[in-house]
Amino acid sequence: MSLEETLKRIERKLEKIEAEIMQMRMHLLTGDLAETPTLIDLPDHLRKTAIGLMKIKEGTARDVSQSTKRARAVESGYLNQLERQGFVKSFRRGRNKVFSIGNTQEIKDRLKQA
Repeated sequence: MSLEETLKRIERKLEKIEAEIMQMRMHLLTGDLAETPTLIDLPDHLRKTAIGLMKIKEGTARDVSQSTKRARAVESGYLNQLERQGFVKSFRRGRNKVFSIGNTQEIKDRLKQA
């Protein structure tokens, strides 16, 4: 492949990336929430954590780690990511941070949209 062809290919990719960035900006400016991620859109590792929490309804990272057979620290990080994305809620029970699936009906509705 010649240098000119390579540069044209790179230019097309950059234009595509620029268009995607502009689209994201428009979503942010207009407050369009139609692009809210669903559970199905999540990467496998986060989906496994969410499903593990769904099975036990609510629990600590240790409880979820027993369900998923992964390290507690790993599950803690994943649960915090899910909380930031709005899939999971948390509260304190003594010294422990307890996670639960947010609004279960809302999550079911989001799954139906996918």
